[in-house]
Amino acid sequence: MTVQETILSFPGLSDFPEAYLETLLAARSLSGADAAGDADKSTLNLIIADTLVFAVNLPDFTENRLSVKYPRDYFISTARMLYANNGEPDKADLLVKKVSVPRGKAINVW
Repeated sequence: MTVQETILSFPGLSDFPEAYLETLLAARSLSGADAAGDADKSTLNLIIADTLVFAVNLPDFTENRLSVKYPRDYFISTARMLYANNGEPDKADLLVKKVSVPRGKAINVW
């Protein structure tokens, strides 16, 4: 099985655009035609995490009764786990939505 086939067999990534995948693979210095067994497992997991982060932005598709929706929360949580477990915790931290509410003045009108 090749690296590209391994990534596209991950749940939810079967219809991920191959042009984007080649760009992500090049960023990690791999080729899609390489054997998955020869690639470093952490690098392969990081490419899967990169792919999941990009898959969050894929548009939903609806035509007649056919509807394709992506589980974006699952993609983000899985990507965070893969980044954290494979040596890039800073990228995992960037995927967390941090809400900061500034302290304000509240009047007691009761």
